[in-house]
Amino acid sequence: MKKSFIALAAISAALATTPVSANNIKIEYRDLNLATAEGQAALENRVTRAAKKVCGYNDLRTGTRGATRDMRRCLVQAKKTAKAQVASVVEDNRLGG
Repeated sequence: MKKSFIALAAISAALATTPVSANNIKIEYRDLNLATAEGQAALENRVTRAAKKVCGYNDLRTGTRGATRDMRRCLVQAKKTAKAQVASVVEDNRLGG
């Protein structure tokens, strides 16, 4: 069975005193043509949106609209984690898989 999603996992700790939480999210790409630059860009946008969701960018915070340092670190790590999966999916698609 051919996979049609990328699992994005991010681990973030808001403060050293709070427990570390792990979040996972699946990113669908079955509807994208990954052989094109447009399809790859759309997948990259989905990865970014999912990473922001996992890292708490969408959560309402009182007193600030900006991302915290931990949120930014989480975003970088989540995108780094997804990068290898995205590259594999794009290559597999390029080879006809």
